Amino acid sequence: MIQNIQNNNREEKQTARSYPYWKIGVLTILLLLGFAALAIRLFVVQVVQADKYSELARRQYEFRVEMKPERGILYDRTKKPLAITIRSTSYAADPTMIKNPDKLAKILSQVTGDSVQFWQQKLSQAKGSFIWLLRNGYFDTKPLDSLQDPGLIRIKEPRRTYLYGETGSQVIGCTNVDNKGLNGLELSLDELLRGTKGQKILLRDGRGNIRPMVDFPTVPAVNGNSVITTLDLELQRIAEYELRNGIEESGASSGTVVAIEPSTGEILALASSPSFNPNFPEVAATETMRLRAITDMYEPGSTFKLITAAAAIEEGVIAPQDTVSGESGVWRYGDVEVKDSHPIGKVTFSQALEQSSNVVFAKISQKISNDVFYKYARDFGYGIESGIDITGEVKGKLKKPRQFDGSTKIFMSYGYQLAATALQTLNAYSAIANKGTMMKPYLVKSVLNDDGEIIEHQEPQKIRQVVSKKTAATLTTMLKGVVEYGTAQQARIPGMYIAGKTGTAQQLVDGEYNRSAYTASFVGYFPADAPRLAMIVMLDKPLTNIYGGMTAAPIFRRIASRWISAKRIAVTSALAAKETAIDSVIVPELRGMSIIRAKDIAKKIGLALHHNAEKGTIIMQSPSAGMLVPKSLPIIVTIRTKTNLDSTKTRPDVRGMSTRSALSVLHAAGHTAVIKGTGYVAEQRWFINKNQCLLICYPNR
Repeated sequence: MIQNIQNNNREEKQTARSYPYWKIGVLTILLLLGFAALAIRLFVVQVVQADKYSELARRQYEFRVEMKPERGILYDRTKKPLAITIRSTSYAADPTMIKNPDKLAKILSQVTGDSVQFWQQKLSQAKGSFIWLLRNGYFDTKPLDSLQDPGLIRIKEPRRTYLYGETGSQVIGCTNVDNKGLNGLELSLDELLRGTKGQKILLRDGRGNIRPMVDFPTVPAVNGNSVITTLDLELQRIAEYELRNGIEESGASSGTVVAIEPSTGEILALASSPSFNPNFPEVAATETMRLRAITDMYEPGSTFKLITAAAAIEEGVIAPQDTVSGESGVWRYGDVEVKDSHPIGKVTFSQALEQSSNVVFAKISQKISNDVFYKYARDFGYGIESGIDITGEVKGKLKKPRQFDGSTKIFMSYGYQLAATALQTLNAYSAIANKGTMMKPYLVKSVLNDDGEIIEHQEPQKIRQVVSKKTAATLTTMLKGVVEYGTAQQARIPGMYIAGKTGTAQQLVDGEYNRSAYTASFVGYFPADAPRLAMIVMLDKPLTNIYGGMTAAPIFRRIASRWISAKRIAVTSALAAKETAIDSVIVPELRGMSIIRAKDIAKKIGLALHHNAEKGTIIMQSPSAGMLVPKSLPIIVTIRTKTNLDSTKTRPDVRGMSTRSALSVLHAAGHTAVIKGTGYVAEQRWFINKNQCLLICYPNR
């Protein structure tokens, strides 16, 4: 028995010695590795990638709302607002939440005019949970506002609004739906105008509800700065109106008007036609958005004769009273033949300028050295940028003296073999008007902060003295003769001396001068002896008459006449004042009046009316209101009668009139109108194939 017990003890010891303790070791090591991996992971999450996971957690319970700033206001020189920002409602949708997509598509079709199928396809093919429907639009959204659908999202956004529509559109520019500048001053001043975005942080609970939290910071949006421009709204409107009429009369493809104050360089008007409405940039053609005055180059033609004359007189080559020969209209120099459209013989140099003799100026150019001729062209601003504070300006083309050949000066003397912009040519004449001193042209007068305080102010900058005061005065006298006795008589205004020059230049088409493509221009300033305004009018490819004196000069006269009347600019002498008082009168606004009342008013101021009926309301008149005309000039008025009942042929232009007067004129002409706003009519749009138009009105300011 004792022996058995001993055997059992021996077996237990052997069993204990053979137990697999290595398994415990392996398990322990695995546990230690697991804890180490967990520790490393915790270190990575809590230390190395702490920012990443904090941001993920924050997104779970925070909701950030972007706060958009208001874009600064653009004003004209008298602080009339041109471009402002208003709050409007934009519409988006969450396609996953829309209850009735067919109904929404039908309403959107009703609002926008697009087909129901278009909107059904857009909604059905949308990816994600957000899609824009209408942004910053001008649609009538009442049907959308009344729709109760959880998938329809309404968002308040700032919208850029241009109060005067097409007026000044190329220079003011426009913005896209995100209020970023696309062109014009909106682009050039984008950083100044746009402001800085802000944000507000809200709390999102477990159910997705959003509520504000006092502890969460709010970064307010900073509104953009505002800008007072040098533009004169009234002159801009006059220039655009008369330019459009002039283009229609001449059959030109396009036109440009630029006006500047010679003593300061302030741009008062920049007009191009055809134009566009900056409130609807998405439908505007790129061609209509271009600021032609600084982007388009042309050969200036006879307007460049001012520079040739200035160089010759300043260098003592010739004097205004010296006798020159026009060679009866033809002059040959080597292989070059120069011709005049109006041949002249022996005349004074002043008379040669009045008659715009190519022959005389070609001959004079040969008396000026290449370097000197180039210097004057360069000093007058040709071949270099003017430095105007808006993007898009080109510098033109001007050959250097080493590039001159035997014919270069001959052709340059009357405006060929170089290329310039309308602004460059105008600035050259403006320098003569400013006693020989060239000023830097500019558009930004002052910058205002959000409180309306001036934080920057632009002072006039002198560029250089181009010619002496004596030479400038001599040239002004010669340019007055061009208007009084020469090719620019269509620019004459009773009681006001105008100094200026006509230009007619053949255009290069496919490398050759085309006899059916011309640039007609007139550039001048007034009052000639104390200039307040310098202005250029250019027409591209006029059809009825190619000469600047017959097409561009009358537009200049009409713009100048209306601006003189509006600004009450004094006439140049007591004699001129007497002539104006006796022989000229400002045309009143007669549209909307009965013919009986209009005749009474016309009689009191010495005007005669030509009318087509003895009873009725005047619906059209020519000349237009505000023009300074001789008393002998008849005012033609149109009254709607049974013989002109076809109202599609008499669609009166009522822009600029009060709402009441506009309605009176339209109703008398057989039309109806839909009115938006109050005050005066800023825009007029005719409905297709209907005797009805939309009048967009703004308050009188």
